[in-house]
Amino acid sequence: MAHWFHRNPLKASIVLSFDLGIQATTPLARKICNETRDARAALMQLLPDPGNEVTTIQNATEKYLSLLEGFIVAPQGSSQASSPPPQLEPTPEGEMSMEEGGAMNEPSGGFDGESKLRHAFRIKWSNTLISKLVEQNDLVFEKISILYNVALWYTKHAAKLAGSKQEVEEDEAKEVHRALRTAAGIFKHIEESLVPQLKEEGVAISDLDTRILSAYTLQCTAEAQEVTLARAIELEHSASLISALAHETARLFQKARDSLKSIEDPAVTKWSLYFNLKFAFYLSYAHCYNCKVLLNKEKCGEAIRSVKESDTFYEKCKIVCEEYAKAKGPGTIAKPEQHLFFRRFGPDVKRTLEKVERENSFIFYQKIPEEVPELELKATYGLASPQEYAPTGLNQNWTPQIYDGFHMSANSAPAQTQNDEDEFPGVNLFNNFLNFWGFSKDENVTPIKEKDIKPTDKDPKNNSGCVVS
Repeated sequence: MAHWFHRNPLKASIVLSFDLGIQATTPLARKICNETRDARAALMQLLPDPGNEVTTIQNATEKYLSLLEGFIVAPQGSSQASSPPPQLEPTPEGEMSMEEGGAMNEPSGGFDGESKLRHAFRIKWSNTLISKLVEQNDLVFEKISILYNVALWYTKHAAKLAGSKQEVEEDEAKEVHRALRTAAGIFKHIEESLVPQLKEEGVAISDLDTRILSAYTLQCTAEAQEVTLARAIELEHSASLISALAHETARLFQKARDSLKSIEDPAVTKWSLYFNLKFAFYLSYAHCYNCKVLLNKEKCGEAIRSVKESDTFYEKCKIVCEEYAKAKGPGTIAKPEQHLFFRRFGPDVKRTLEKVERENSFIFYQKIPEEVPELELKATYGLASPQEYAPTGLNQNWTPQIYDGFHMSANSAPAQTQNDEDEFPGVNLFNNFLNFWGFSKDENVTPIKEKDIKPTDKDPKNNSGCVVS
């Protein structure tokens, strides 16, 4: 398979200590704060390595998000729960959900309205594209940002597997496909269910932008379909199916590109070029295999016109490959035109064109039309879709008694997080005092050092060496 994928860097944040000082009045309240802090640190330590096992990431994610949930929603039966979110209604399946404008999908029986702790911390995260940081006093924003990184981890894990060797085994291909669909489902959940819950207005052109979220969802779906297409080619399925799948894949990349069109920022240029490259590449695929369909129907003139269109799009790919390699900005550093997936297809297009022209000159003598033959608009099967994300419920450690051990005064300022975990005891009280009077301690967000995604390619001509910038 040996696919090549563009990958944007993980989001980074300041350390979130979950230290509420004297507002956590009981030992159990302080204990669950420490558990949540440790669970977050453990997850953040795992995410930079795309080689980790999926189950390891799943378990760490579930543990942290289930503990974080107690800071967002109050446990059922607690005495100090805030008013429940608006438009909250029980579904027939016994789950709690919200209507459009604030969709929420959480297990029933676990919470009783918004938690008084939801806005207790000032949270700061970087973006995957722009350098500007985003800050909010909302732990739903923390949940969004963590899920963003988890989804990105799945995409990087898929890229590592897909580029690990020239011939990927069936089980590995399935894992790549599953990881990409999982990532697409998480991005879709963030866009449709979590972002509408935020009460603060988002920063323009940030990861909270629905255009960027849509691009991520479409990218992951399109890449999952690439895996399906590669499998169809390996198993020598019908040319009509392969052409239709390639056409559908090209259209997904086109939609992803279009979602970024209205963003006037150089930070999206490289990412857009990736979508342009894959769009042109799979249109070339679609026309090449449509040529084979037409030739089987003895429409040799149309077949020639179709494969010439394929060659035109392949030449466009070469130009975009060069532009991508020179483009500056976040994302993968690579030379796509030197990658195996690209180099393999070019000669196939040339051979196909030579074959149909030879057959037409010896057998059919058909006129080559000016109009390009239409492609199949819908594949009969094999289309990928986002895997529906199942939200994590409230951790069983969050009891009403523990929740009631937190006493938040009406004028409490959001607690400031800290970078230095070795600060002396009592410093958090001092920082809270500064925050209350409008002062703040400078905090830096250090970019995450990720392990490189370097495809192992035995072909000495391939030196793409894809890494995340």
